[in-house]
Amino acid sequence: AVVPPSETMAALSTSAAAISFGRNVADARALRVSAPTVNAVVPRTSLKTEAMVKIRFTRLGRIRTPFYRIVAIDSRKRRDGAPIEELGWYDPIKKQSNLNAPAIKAWLAKGAQPSDTVGALLRKSLIIEKK
Repeated sequence: AVVPPSETMAALSTSAAAISFGRNVADARALRVSAPTVNAVVPRTSLKTEAMVKIRFTRLGRIRTPFYRIVAIDSRKRRDGAPIEELGWYDPIKKQSNLNAPAIKAWLAKGAQPSDTVGALLRKSLIIEKK
């Protein structure tokens, strides 16, 4: 009589486990490892996150001698982070400014929001209308 190889291996492993380790070893059939179940990954609908662009100051200069650049920057970035575009500068000590009006108007047309201080400067220089 021909015995299938799977039955002989199970019988050998059970008897070998019982011989070598006595009663402390669990049944070999209980130790079988099953293939892991595959969790199907369901594709999500793509989330479209659009970052708000702000027009705000980035500080330069020395201690107690501020100098600001006016930049278009992602609203989530830090104050002195890498800007998308530099739009001008403002020196509060000398009260001088240099603004790139066409670029600022283009960013405002795209939906960029100026900060309160930059908005006041843009109204003062007549780039945006007063409220």
